[in-house]
This record gives sequence, structure tokens and C-alpha cells, in this order.
Amino acid sequence: MNAAAPTAPASLGLGIGPDGTYTRGAQVVAFLLGLWTMIAFFPLLFPGAILYAKSEETFEANPGRARTMVLWSWLCVSVLPLIPVAIGTGVVIAFNSR
Repeated sequence: MNAAAPTAPASLGLGIGPDGTYTRGAQVVAFLLGLWTMIAFFPLLFPGAILYAKSEETFEANPGRARTMVLWSWLCVSVLPLIPVAIGTGVVIAFNSR
């Protein structure tokens, strides 16, 4: 007989459980990164939150699209705030070196 071998579930993305919600560790990290974003560049907090909320709605119909939205939400609260911080630091250094 051709019995299907059990397979591991596909990776759902960083910090995403099998049901499409944050794992406990990801909730803690998301909270801390949200605080970081609020301090570093407040406007990015909104697209990050909206993308994650929309990904929860999209998860059932299109898991691949939901993973992409979760990735962009993580970027909004982790890496992207570094860009305005770096620009601001560069401006301050440029004005102080005169």
C-alpha cells in the first residue's frame, strides 16, 4: 500500500504557531520591538500593527500571503526604524562637525 508518511508542517514564519497566531515568545519580542519602534520611529508602529492584524484574517485563505505580511510587520517594528535613526544621527553629526 502507499500510505503517506507523516510530514512536518511547513514553516509558518518567525514566531507563528500552527494556528497562525503568535507564540508566547513572539508575543514578548513583538511587545519589546513595538516599544522600540514607538521610541525610534512612531509612524512605523501603525503599518506593523495593521499588517499583522490583516495577516490573521488572511491566514486561513492564503497562508503564503499571511507569512509575507507577518514578515513585513516584523520588519516595521525591528529593522526599518533604524533607517530614520541612522539619518537623524548623520544629520546631527553633520551639523556638529561645522
